[in-house]
Amino acid sequence: MSSLRRALLGLGAAGMALAIPVAAVIATSDHTNLEGLVAVATLLVTWSFLGTGLYLWDRRPDNLTGPLMVALAFSWLLAGLSASNVAGLYISGKLSSALPFAILAHLLFAFPSGRVEGEWDRRWVGLGYFISVVLPPFGFALFDPAIDDDCQECPENPLLIHHDADLLDALIVFQSTLAVIALGALLWHLFNQLRQSSDPGERAANAPVWWAGGVTLLLVVLLLATNFGPEQGDFDDYVFAAALLVLATLPYAFWLGALRSRLWQAGVVAGENVRLDAELQRRLDELRESRARIVEAGYAERKRVERDLHDGAQQRLVALALELQLVRAKLETDPEAAAELLEGAADELSGATEELRELARGLHPPLLADRGLVPALEALATRAPVPVVVHADAAERVPEAVEAAAYFVVSEALTNVARHAEAERAVVRVARREGLLQVEVEDDGNGEADVGAGSGLRGLADRVSALDGSLEVEGRPGRGTTVRATLPAP
Repeated sequence: MSSLRRALLGLGAAGMALAIPVAAVIATSDHTNLEGLVAVATLLVTWSFLGTGLYLWDRRPDNLTGPLMVALAFSWLLAGLSASNVAGLYISGKLSSALPFAILAHLLFAFPSGRVEGEWDRRWVGLGYFISVVLPPFGFALFDPAIDDDCQECPENPLLIHHDADLLDALIVFQSTLAVIALGALLWHLFNQLRQSSDPGERAANAPVWWAGGVTLLLVVLLLATNFGPEQGDFDDYVFAAALLVLATLPYAFWLGALRSRLWQAGVVAGENVRLDAELQRRLDELRESRARIVEAGYAERKRVERDLHDGAQQRLVALALELQLVRAKLETDPEAAAELLEGAADELSGATEELRELARGLHPPLLADRGLVPALEALATRAPVPVVVHADAAERVPEAVEAAAYFVVSEALTNVARHAEAERAVVRVARREGLLQVEVEDDGNGEADVGAGSGLRGLADRVSALDGSLEVEGRPGRGTTVRATLPAP
């Protein structure tokens, strides 16, 4: 038997055992009407939520529906202590009396995945817990049962600080207003779920939950206006009892919905497969386009190297060869002229050597190969036309291809800073964490850089992507640009 199943069996045994004394407390209460009916309904609600919740938790431990149902069962037991004639138990139950409804709202917002997906849905769930957990202590600090006409037989309130009926009424109105707003949001959520659900299987799976949850919440909304308790006369008592009986059916609606969703699981997987196929096709198209751009960039780079060699070093070497021929012709007849020609040839040779060095640096900087990325970036920063500061906490060597990609990302980014950004300074950051190398160039320029606007950054994005990395360009108009490359660095 797994440890999870043993823990679930323990929770089940504890819930079954605790429900009996809580029902006895309700049945013998001095300040609760319909004691017998409420006690029986409490057992039904607790055991139904507990049993179905444990079943779903065991079957689908990755889904929070089961744990939430179990939490609701135990919170319902705790709230049942509000019927106790003992002051400490009474106030503990009263403080918890709204919590089951907050958990119920959480369940309905989260069904069927067990997770609240939307940002606003998470806010409504948070509001429910604020109403049920945060606000009640403030109200009971102002509530004296001995003075209240509807709770003359209630135990004393150990949290009482000062009885203030007006302030208490204002707080109850505030709490009830928030509760009605939250419930309205939940009903709207359920309505939208029903309206937007076009799949018959999904509708069939969710229909029991929508029905039972909607009816239950419509019944308890009247109780929320009276601070979640049957203390305002016979009408509230019967509404509360009816809500309990409907609420006891809700766990089976959750269970039936989960069961039906499994029956349509094959169909859900086949929609999911269509989505994955489309995503795969999109990625393949992006890969083809990226490969085509890499080939084009390689061809363009070769043409550039050929042009630079032809227009630069090759021309110098041709001129050098001509000068050497003249030197040979003048060595015997005019030694002084030959010496001058040799000096000129030496200058041409130095110029050709420097041009070849610059060309080689553009292909693969020697400093990068000899000493690594950080020294190469520091040298690059010293040649930049704007002040550049390098911050690095990654001195270790990484694979050569990764170092080259990171170097050229910084080089291209600094070139853009000098040409287009109108920046006064730039910062280069290098960090290596959890098998990833991250290089970042941040400037204080106009913030108009865009990875899709020119071939330079787009080519870098392809180069980084070829190494399973990512390139981000964050432009902040008027406040600068950040170019960030993240590369695998095992």
